[in-house]
Amino acid sequence: MQICCTKKLQDEMGIALQNETEKQDLFCWSVHLIIVNRRKTIVMVNDSNRFGFVLYGLKAKQFKNLDELLIVGIRNCLRDEKIKEEIVEKYFKSAGELIFSKTRGPKYVARLNKACELIKGLGDTLELSELFQTSATRIINTDIIKINKESDYYYPYELLSEDLKIFFGEEIIRCEAVDLIVKLKLYPQIAWRRIITPINTTFKELHEILQVTFDWKDCHMYEFNIIDETGKCVVNIISKYEEVYEDSQDCKTLLDSQVDISEYTNQQYRIVYCYDYENSWNHEITIQGVNAEYDKNYPICLMGVGNTPPEDVGGITGYKQFLKTMANPNHVEYENTKRWAQGQRYKYFDAESVNRRLKNVLRR
Repeated sequence: MQICCTKKLQDEMGIALQNETEKQDLFCWSVHLIIVNRRKTIVMVNDSNRFGFVLYGLKAKQFKNLDELLIVGIRNCLRDEKIKEEIVEKYFKSAGELIFSKTRGPKYVARLNKACELIKGLGDTLELSELFQTSATRIINTDIIKINKESDYYYPYELLSEDLKIFFGEEIIRCEAVDLIVKLKLYPQIAWRRIITPINTTFKELHEILQVTFDWKDCHMYEFNIIDETGKCVVNIISKYEEVYEDSQDCKTLLDSQVDISEYTNQQYRIVYCYDYENSWNHEITIQGVNAEYDKNYPICLMGVGNTPPEDVGGITGYKQFLKTMANPNHVEYENTKRWAQGQRYKYFDAESVNRRLKNVLRR
């Protein structure tokens, strides 16, 4: 494996670079040292697909074992893509011994510089307590790019996946996933969706998935309540925007970004997702089971029935009136209501459109 260093990084490491040149772009990584918020930051991208990762806030002593940190970084970002563990091991075996060399030419340096500019623009959003920057890494890997003048535009994570499939000749993704049924009771109607998502999905990410699958617009506050088999609420999961963050005597409170749905798959819990406290859109979530051989790294909506009310329609009562008006073109308020619904981007459930949007929802 060839790690192609810029002059600035070479000076920081204080090492002599080798002249060997790896013929396979897939086994070459270009890496640069930049300063973000006065902290030393490593940006590393693959020469074949510009897939990469970010290490933030490195200390002087960490540059002495940078080779180990870079290997861990590669492993982390491949695992985050849900690449099969056996494929990860095959990749490192095929890549061979790690060597440090000079950068391989203007084309690769230009791609590296683009990734570095993205990270410099993140500023204070980088996590001070994290060496491996998960959110910044996602930004690099969802920055749409062209590999050459003749190619279409792609995301780096898509190019990585294709490179690995071609090289190893097999499907490369496998993870555990949770199968969910989500029901929104609209009295007497029910809008429901069946969703499957990687099991390490956080409740913050689940909120984003539900916003897409039910075509909400993410305009209001929300919470999850975990309810046990006796009907008791045992956990209240909230977003960071909530004003109150206190445990009650019987129900503890947790932040949605810090809890995975995997923590509630082994017992008979009922989960209620409440979106928009004023209108009280309560979605009842039932865990159907766990799929140990899921072959995607993003959620999909397997099926669904029923439309979601428009935002700010006025709860169940307002929604019933909305449906009554829209069903009668002769109603005195029909045209006004129709224009209002268009302004709300109200539309019928479309599974194909939902699944296009879900493909990138966990990369935000």
